[in-house]
Amino acid sequence: MSTNDKDSVTVTVKWGKKIFENVSIDKNAAISDLQVNIHKLTSVPIARQKLMSKAWKGILKEDPQRNQLSGLQNGSTLMLMGSAEVVTKPKEATIFLEDLTSKDIADLGVVYPAGLKNLGNTCFMNATMQCLRPVKEFRDALEQHSTSTTQDLEQNVTMATQRLYKELEGSLESLTPSLFVNVLRQAYPQFAQMMPRGGGYMQQDSEEFLSTLLSTLSRTLVKPVGLSSIAPAKNVVQALFGLELNETLTCLESETEPKIEKKEEALKLVCNITIKTNLVAEGIKIGLEGVIEKHSDVLGRNAQWKKEIRVNRLPKYLCVQFMRFFWKLTPDSQDHTGVKCKMLRPISFPQILDVYEFCSDELQATLRVAREKNADKILNEFREHDEKSGQEGKAGEDMDMEDAEALEIAKSMSLGMKPSGIGLPIDFQGNYELFAILTHKGRSADSGHYMAWVHHEGDNWFCYDDEDVSPCKTEDIQKLKGGGDWHTAYLAFYRARN
Repeated sequence: MSTNDKDSVTVTVKWGKKIFENVSIDKNAAISDLQVNIHKLTSVPIARQKLMSKAWKGILKEDPQRNQLSGLQNGSTLMLMGSAEVVTKPKEATIFLEDLTSKDIADLGVVYPAGLKNLGNTCFMNATMQCLRPVKEFRDALEQHSTSTTQDLEQNVTMATQRLYKELEGSLESLTPSLFVNVLRQAYPQFAQMMPRGGGYMQQDSEEFLSTLLSTLSRTLVKPVGLSSIAPAKNVVQALFGLELNETLTCLESETEPKIEKKEEALKLVCNITIKTNLVAEGIKIGLEGVIEKHSDVLGRNAQWKKEIRVNRLPKYLCVQFMRFFWKLTPDSQDHTGVKCKMLRPISFPQILDVYEFCSDELQATLRVAREKNADKILNEFREHDEKSGQEGKAGEDMDMEDAEALEIAKSMSLGMKPSGIGLPIDFQGNYELFAILTHKGRSADSGHYMAWVHHEGDNWFCYDDEDVSPCKTEDIQKLKGGGDWHTAYLAFYRARN
């Protein structure tokens, strides 16, 4: 999208003693795009960036309700806090990893993760397993799981998963996951479907595979490995990935109709996509609120009900599914069965996802304590920074009475409240950092190619294209939002940020 002159402003970015003048910013751009540009300018990683300005309150964050950058004007000042990556100048000629053998890599001490070979449209499986690989507690639970040789298919899947990760950790070369694929196809025949006329194995949906695998492991991994307790969850999978959701139904046509409330477990949040959806937070909210038709006992007929879902318990690791694929009816076709289509609309996803607005009132109250205490701490750091820069007293002038009162309440409240989820620290604020993205490239859900993009450290990521593994940068991850035939985010994996 082209930028109009009225949408572009020129600002000054202050970072410690450094001042960057005449920095052009598009007021309609996503905050993630601004953060990428700030990183290019200063080398401060996105996860460390704290951007402040009089154009918005506090630290700059994605807000689906309003454009945070709209208040910027020509001459505005942005204050940046955060340390840059340390880049050391190479003393010798540059050596490219792709030119080295596995022995050379081992001799140099370079850690280059192993890929997984494609055994006939198994990219859906390869990409999923690479995205789960960084979850240490998950691997630990698998490693310590023990069972004797058995005819139980679910135990066989668990043992094959255990062996696959063990081999990946000890290998510098790509693996051939024959055992895992064979066990998977034996246990779940839907993943062994063949194309007509001897065309080989069919492509599968990576989200369906993820759900099937986690469902299986939830019945076999029941010991609290790496966790002091998994309660109130019943297994390791629920303890690491599980959300507790509270659904409330309110009849819109009868005030005397009692509300209906129920709790349920989930292993992901869903980002629904419409023609108006631009941000992942907007898509998630669509799925949490809406109007449905349901029978009313009071009215004796079907009526309109308001549905509202809120999160009661947060996980340590959060999966978000982009609802890219949908079923389209084909009444004019010969078989009338319909076809599975793909939504290509670009959906921006942040490096840091704030889930506060999706939580129940009770959970928000718990998160608010830590958030407001942290805001107080940052405000003090900002004031100290201003004092050192000779701009004493400017940081807090724009704070209104409501913000000041909120901070005072935070100071007076104790952190002796229950954690917001299993394995989460008591001062967790509801922020998650992106550590893996699973993408799909292609126009059809039944074809195309899946790949994994996994964070390594700082601004560095690894791209897993089956057996081929290559380094990439955060700016490459931002391009995965969709909008064309490029790799498009389908599953996003976040971990709780302390």
